[in-house]
Amino acid sequence: MRKSKIRLEILKVLRECYPNSLYIAKIARRTGVNITQVIGALRGINNKQYKPEYSLLSLGLVYESISGNRKLYKISPKGILILSYLESQRYNNERNY
Repeated sequence: MRKSKIRLEILKVLRECYPNSLYIAKIARRTGVNITQVIGALRGINNKQYKPEYSLLSLGLVYESISGNRKLYKISPKGILILSYLESQRYNNERNY
């Protein structure tokens, strides 16, 4: 998670709209990242950068639900905890310099 700025940005956007869910296109718009990268970070793509086993869904940081023919994404309680922890570590590291 620390090396993936895109995954981190997606978690931040999902936390901002919690408890609501977002479509992939809205996540892409709010993060400024293209849709393919958002899909890769959320679900994984079989390539070096977005392995499915490291996707936000596989890690249990995000939930996926279906509304009509669209998939919605929502941050999980585990995702909120991990994001809070990473932000506190960043704050502590910045404070020590």
